[in-house]
Amino acid sequence: MAGEAAKGTMGIFVIFVLSRALHPMVIDYSKVDGKMLYSKNSPAIMSQVFSMLFVNFLAWQEEGMKGVKACWEIPKGASIFIVIGLWYAFGDFLEMLSMGAMKGGVYQLLLQSKLLITAVMMMQLKGTKQSDLQWSVLVAATLAISAFVMVDSGSSDGDSGIPLVGVAMVLFKVGVSCYAAVLSDAKLKGFNDMSMSAKLSLMSVARVIASIAIATVMEPQVQPSLEWKAAGFFDHWTFATWIVTVSFTSKSLITLYLLKSLDGIQKNVGEALAVIVIFLGQIAAGSSVFNLCAFLLALLVVILVRIYGLAGKVAKPKAVEADKGKLGSSDVKLVGISNTANSP
Repeated sequence: MAGEAAKGTMGIFVIFVLSRALHPMVIDYSKVDGKMLYSKNSPAIMSQVFSMLFVNFLAWQEEGMKGVKACWEIPKGASIFIVIGLWYAFGDFLEMLSMGAMKGGVYQLLLQSKLLITAVMMMQLKGTKQSDLQWSVLVAATLAISAFVMVDSGSSDGDSGIPLVGVAMVLFKVGVSCYAAVLSDAKLKGFNDMSMSAKLSLMSVARVIASIAIATVMEPQVQPSLEWKAAGFFDHWTFATWIVTVSFTSKSLITLYLLKSLDGIQKNVGEALAVIVIFLGQIAAGSSVFNLCAFLLALLVVILVRIYGLAGKVAKPKAVEADKGKLGSSDVKLVGISNTANSP
């Protein structure tokens, strides 16, 4: 049984890594001469429409029309899910804006900066502190990411240098996503009288409405727009654009339904490993050449992410001090090692 459970977890882990790697790759594939000809926000809008329909379908399967009706009700206090959806919609737009200015591998690697941003955010919002080892690993990972971006930008043909605007958009997107994740992690566990489908439906509806509003303001030359002569919503859409939409939808649903089986370390390592998959995929597709220095830097980031996760499992000083009163110094070391090995 334990072996079957391990195989199941490994299968979910592989699916997670592939979903994170394929998404930036299909966005790169949808570009024409390195540019997105379609509206950057249109795939995000369509993906949330599909997500909304999917969760309503699940509600119908579970509870019939009663479940579907619950998806469109807003109990007292449940408006927080609408707020979370608004934040996620802004993050979706920033993601497409970032991918329009850089390659998928660089984008995925820059996403690893979320560890540092989340650490600072959690310290401010919840008072959660990092150990000295964790801060050292975070700084090392940040330096490795910076080096990778510089090496990758310097080795790209026809590239004028580091895409500073794209980097800024990624970091902004990471900050928005981290804040939304902190909110959703806390709120999705509450409101026990609401089904998960109802919560996700509210978030999806909010994301659709917010994405339409963002597109209207940020991309007035394409529908939805206040200008009647604006280009059509599906203008310049190709088969590749539909793949991007499907990838957006599947990535969102996989995040919501599969990650319950993975712990925090597996999630972070999986996202970091996606960088290696993208790196090798671009070489296999002929869109990039192998750069040993960039590959080693990407591998270093994966290892540092792994170390950061393990550093969080070190026994707290207070717990060790409490054990000193009962055990000898040599026994305390054994207790610390045991706690690290058996942490969830």
